[in-house]
Amino acid sequence: MPRSPRGRARLTHERLAGEYEAVCQLRHQSAYQLLVATILSAQCTDERVNMVTPALFSAYPTPADLAAAEPERLEDLIRSTGFFRSKAKNLIGMAREVTERYGGEIPATMKDLVSLPGVGRKTANVVRSVAMGLPGLPVDTHVLRLSRRLGLTEETDAVKVELELNPMIPARERGDFSLRLILHGRRVCLARGPRCEDCILSDFCPSAGRP
Repeated sequence: MPRSPRGRARLTHERLAGEYEAVCQLRHQSAYQLLVATILSAQCTDERVNMVTPALFSAYPTPADLAAAEPERLEDLIRSTGFFRSKAKNLIGMAREVTERYGGEIPATMKDLVSLPGVGRKTANVVRSVAMGLPGLPVDTHVLRLSRRLGLTEETDAVKVELELNPMIPARERGDFSLRLILHGRRVCLARGPRCEDCILSDFCPSAGRP
């Protein structure tokens, strides 16, 4: 059994690849739609976001349309996702920046993405890895929790965890690794009461059997 964090990361990646299909749960058809959906997903479930986005994308099919949105109408459409006023402000600001600075195309570099309102490294990594096929390892609460339980890192800051995990996973596979950790965290390695008896990683997980 692997004793190093890199070894545990490699075996985790291998086993989860045989268990889960790496699929983003946010429904989208473009980088623009995924960026909008990911901004909405903050403090909200993917299921709820997926209920909201069809009407949202119909009303604002392009960044230029969203940039010109009336805040009150946008707020009404996204109200059920929570924090709707700040999200609406970020969405309109993001869309204006994309329209004015990038000609309506979602930028691909991390530097450009995180310069947009409402976009941090996690959101940027989601868009890069899922919609653009570029290296990106989004660290959400599930990835953070599982990485610490598996002994891949001792860091508690998401950015530091991302930077520590990156060298452990081939660049082109980092997005899939994150997606599978998220699925495993939702179904087996729960925040409260992890189901170690059902976990395919329990034979080498340093936290197996602990509450």
